[in-house]
Amino acid sequence: MNTGSFEGFSGISLSEGQLIHDILLFAFIILLVIFALTFHNCQPQFNKMLRGLVSIKERQNLFDTPTQESVFFKVFMGFQALFLCAVIFFFFFCHLADIQEQTVQQALILLSVLFVLLALFYLLKRCLYFIYGCVFTEKTKFRLWNTTYHALLYSWGVLLYCPALWLLLDREHDSAALILFLFIFFIFRISAIYVKIRIFYSKNNGFLYLFLYLCAQEIIPLLFLYKSMTYLRDVIVTSILWQ
Repeated sequence: MNTGSFEGFSGISLSEGQLIHDILLFAFIILLVIFALTFHNCQPQFNKMLRGLVSIKERQNLFDTPTQESVFFKVFMGFQALFLCAVIFFFFFCHLADIQEQTVQQALILLSVLFVLLALFYLLKRCLYFIYGCVFTEKTKFRLWNTTYHALLYSWGVLLYCPALWLLLDREHDSAALILFLFIFFIFRISAIYVKIRIFYSKNNGFLYLFLYLCAQEIIPLLFLYKSMTYLRDVIVTSILWQ
């Protein structure tokens, strides 16, 4: 009979890829819990947001009364949309850049860079919207558009839970999750363009301003984002520190 010491079953070591996946899933659950609490505590802001989706008539702005609840609602809903979009971009970026293995630190750095790029993209569009509103339109119309745009953005952020959860739970069908993400993004952009035409278009300025808007607000920011993603991919592929 063997009387030697029994060390027990050591188990299987957790890979770095699985660890970052579990970290993102945990962050996703925390974000979902905060969203549920926000929905419960900021019900008036949600009602205004939903009314902003179905009507483009003059109405109370989401941020006319900067209470503590409204400020938190604005910050969290914006962060939620950018974070979920960054998570989705992270998975597809790793797939397109053929990044098979990466440490937790590398994954968090990449996720942070993608989040910053999306935040800068959002700020760029906000800056262009502000310039357009000051130069080409009235303040009342710009405020109306500002309310409608944020209602669309926050609603789009809520819908991003579907493709993000799909990617976290089913990595074998990531192409289907990508199609779902692109479909939601397409609906969001088409709705935004339609609302802008309804608010700003008139026969006096014709299609010239509409063409300038589409170039400045829709095409150029997306081109900047695409170039930034391409440059980031080239840096990761050629970087010795990432290998």
